[in-house]
Amino acid sequence: MRQLIEGLGTQMAEALKVSVTRSPSARKPFRGVVVLGMGGSGIGGAVLADMVRVTSPMPVQAVSDQVLPGWVDAECLVVASSYSGNTEETLAALNEAERRGCTLAAVTSGGSLGARADEGGWPVVQMPGGNPPRSQFGRSFLGLCALLHAFEVLPTASWEALQRGVAQLDGASCAERGEALAQAVEGKKIYLYGDTPMRSLLTRWRQQLNENSKLLANVEVFPEMNHNELVGWESGDEACVAVLLRTPDDHARTQLRMDITAKVFQDQGADVIEVEPDGDTPWARLLDAVWVGDWMSLVLAERADVDPVDIRFIDHLKNTLSGHA
Repeated sequence: MRQLIEGLGTQMAEALKVSVTRSPSARKPFRGVVVLGMGGSGIGGAVLADMVRVTSPMPVQAVSDQVLPGWVDAECLVVASSYSGNTEETLAALNEAERRGCTLAAVTSGGSLGARADEGGWPVVQMPGGNPPRSQFGRSFLGLCALLHAFEVLPTASWEALQRGVAQLDGASCAERGEALAQAVEGKKIYLYGDTPMRSLLTRWRQQLNENSKLLANVEVFPEMNHNELVGWESGDEACVAVLLRTPDDHARTQLRMDITAKVFQDQGADVIEVEPDGDTPWARLLDAVWVGDWMSLVLAERADVDPVDIRFIDHLKNTLSGHA
């Protein structure tokens, strides 16, 4: 896992060079876009949906479920993202999308999804297999972005900003800041906060803490947390740490809310850590923050002497489910 995380910048640079197989020749306007995917394969869709939520003229929704939303129909584009190509929930939702006549595409390393994409002649971004899906964020996320750019859903300006963001990444800086963040949260109950568009990025951090570090962590966003979770901080104490992800893109009222709320956390005895990603665009800051979070999770795993690759509870679940029709 250390080798994979060290190589994330190279992985992203390589992902930018991967072409879309069977790139769409006819691009019709879609009523909406859905990205299917679970866990490490699905988080890229959630991140993308958050990044374009204010600017996209059509809804872009990530679905981490086996059920397709009722509004999705033949006028929609559905992209299935599954690293293995065999994710049960993703394939179940894909079956329904196919029955409804949706335009289909895929991001995968093969498996059943790859075979179906080849048989159906769908556009696909092919990834090399053999690694933990969560370690392939660069390929799955940028592959998804390339696919949606080919469909003219992701604007060229955004695609070019992603390319510049990859070029700006500083691996040594990300590692250093990730280690410092790990030291700051080690041994604490971890609460991750940011502005609403940062929910999926913080979810990526949580997923990495869950799978790599074997830790529980909480994610909530402003301003929603100010209407409920803030009251729960009456039971907060010095055992807690609040990590506030802050960017220049945060809403002005959210910035003020963060300032006020951070003081509440501190008054309860909690540590407050503010993280400001590097980069001159939202896309660059996104990629930087992903890498910092990956390093945080790895360092915490190594300091606790746990195997960041092992996912025995998930393996147990899948093995048990396989015995039930």
